[in-house]
Amino acid sequence: MLRTKDTAKLIASTLVLACIGYFFYRTFKLNWATVRAQKFVLDYRFLVAALACIVATYLVPTYGWKLTINELSRTGKLSFSQSIAVVNASSLTKYIPGKIWSYALQMYWLAAAGFSKSLVVYVNAINLFISLVTSLMVGLVFLLPSSDRFPLGLTLGALGALLVADVIALNFHEAVFKWLFALYNRFSRRKLEYFEMSTKLVVKLHLLHLFAAVAFGLAAYFICLGIGYPVRLQQAPLLMASLLLADTIAFAALIVPGGLGVREGIMYAMLGGAASGPVALTLPVAARVLHMLVDVGLGTTALRLLRKFNGRVAADRASASPPAGVH
Repeated sequence: MLRTKDTAKLIASTLVLACIGYFFYRTFKLNWATVRAQKFVLDYRFLVAALACIVATYLVPTYGWKLTINELSRTGKLSFSQSIAVVNASSLTKYIPGKIWSYALQMYWLAAAGFSKSLVVYVNAINLFISLVTSLMVGLVFLLPSSDRFPLGLTLGALGALLVADVIALNFHEAVFKWLFALYNRFSRRKLEYFEMSTKLVVKLHLLHLFAAVAFGLAAYFICLGIGYPVRLQQAPLLMASLLLADTIAFAALIVPGGLGVREGIMYAMLGGAASGPVALTLPVAARVLHMLVDVGLGTTALRLLRKFNGRVAADRASASPPAGVH
C-alpha cells in the first residue's frame, strides 16, 4: 500500500513538472525574439551579491534553528557548524517529492547524539511556522507599491490578518503551540512532546527570519541587475515580492519537488507575463539556477561537515561505553 502511494506521488509530480516544463517551453518559443533582442550582459558583481543573499537565506535560519534546539534540548548542544551539517545536508532532499524526508534524516542523525524525535519535529515546526509567516508578510509589504496591478485593499487585508495571527502567536505562543501539538497528536495518533520556549527566543527567531526574507527578496533585484536587465528602483519591490510570495506558495505544492516550476509559474504571472517583456521569463529561470547552485555548494559543504559530526558522535559513544569484559 505504501509503495503504491509513493508511486502515485512520483507519477503525479512527474506529470505536473512535465506540464509546467511544456508551458515554459511554449512561452519561451513564442517570446524568443523578444528575449534575444534584450541582449543580456552578465554583471558578475550583482550575481555574486544575489548568491550571497541566497546563502544568507539558508545560514541565518540555520542559526535560528541552532538557537532553538540548544535552548530546548535537555541532553546536549550543537555548534553552528554542526547545525549547518544537519540542516543543510538534509535540505538536499527537498528535490524529492514530499516534505518529510529532511526531518526524517535529521531525526536519524540526531538520535545518535541523544536528541529526541519530538524535539527535532518541534524545532523544525516552530522555525517553519515563523519563516512562512514572516516571508508572506514581507512579500505583501513589498507588494503594496504595486496597487495599480494588485488590489490594495486585498493586500492590506491579507497583511493585517497575518499580523494579527502573528501577534497572537507571539503573545500566546505557549497556548497556541500546545493546542496545535495536541491537535496533531490526536489526528496522527502519535505522541509528540511539547517544549516550553521563552518569548525572548520567539522574538529572536522572528528577527532572524525577517532578515532572511528581506535578503531573499533582494536576491531577485540583484539577479535582474546581474543578467543585465535595466530594472528601475521603483520596480524592485514587485520583483522582490514575486520571488518571496511565489517561493512561499510553492512550498505548499507537496507533490512537486522543491516547488520546481510552480514558483516560476507564479512569478511569471505576478510579473505580468509576456506583457512585461523578457524579465517575466528570465528572472524566474535565473533565480532557480542560482538557487540550485547554492543548494549544491552549501549541501556539499554540509555533507563534509556531517562526516565530522557523525565521527565525533561515534567517538563520544565509544568513549562513554565500558571496555569489553568490564561490567
